[in-house]
Amino acid sequence: MALRNKSRLRNTLKKLSSLALGDDDPHASAQEALDFLSMMAGKKPVMILGRGYNEQEWIKGVLQIAAELKLHTVEGPFWDASADSGAGSLLPRWYLDHTRAAFAEYRAWYICRARDVAKEVAEICETEVITVEQEARLLNYPECCVRAHYDRAANYQGIWLDLLRRKADGDEVKAMELLAGNQSLDPETDEDLKRLEVSMRTISVPFTSINACDACVDGGPDAPANVKSLEGRELARVIDEGLLRALG
Repeated sequence: MALRNKSRLRNTLKKLSSLALGDDDPHASAQEALDFLSMMAGKKPVMILGRGYNEQEWIKGVLQIAAELKLHTVEGPFWDASADSGAGSLLPRWYLDHTRAAFAEYRAWYICRARDVAKEVAEICETEVITVEQEARLLNYPECCVRAHYDRAANYQGIWLDLLRRKADGDEVKAMELLAGNQSLDPETDEDLKRLEVSMRTISVPFTSINACDACVDGGPDAPANVKSLEGRELARVIDEGLLRALG
């Protein structure tokens, strides 16, 4: 892999690594660094900061580095393509509205190299409307894995809705009142626990921030997520062997 701006990428990696000194989770910050460098190298249109790994000093430092590099940064809500994916279509509107409102206060920063990409990101953040295709393309994720993410999230919410309805003895109005009152819920049976564990189970794809869908897990080296993994590994190797080891 030939990189035109290898020295700039290596210098940026040094700055990013200095932010992560003493980090309790060096693998997480190393993957964030690779995502940032992938965006700089033009491999990944957008790098998301502050979602998942949200250590505040890291966020502050990365935003400063992005400003020094004259990259485009858009602050906005967490992206949610569940409406486009169709995931959660069986959940009632009152429940969906409540769960979405719970995430409204959370913010992320979308860092881009290209002005036209930043314009698209700004529109998404302003309208709070994004498609699965857009999210996959902008983050350089396989579309199948993005869609699976929303399916898992919908299944997870569906389990809690079942628990809520059970507590309300099947009374929908009472269930709405319990939810509005932030009634605490706990799994009551082994089956409840098993369903929750399955819905939360993810398989991280090495050298990426992707959680693999079942098809990619079973699809061998040519599966989309595994191709992205090989590309990420090669980028890390070309930039710095230390980064490769940190993620290996």
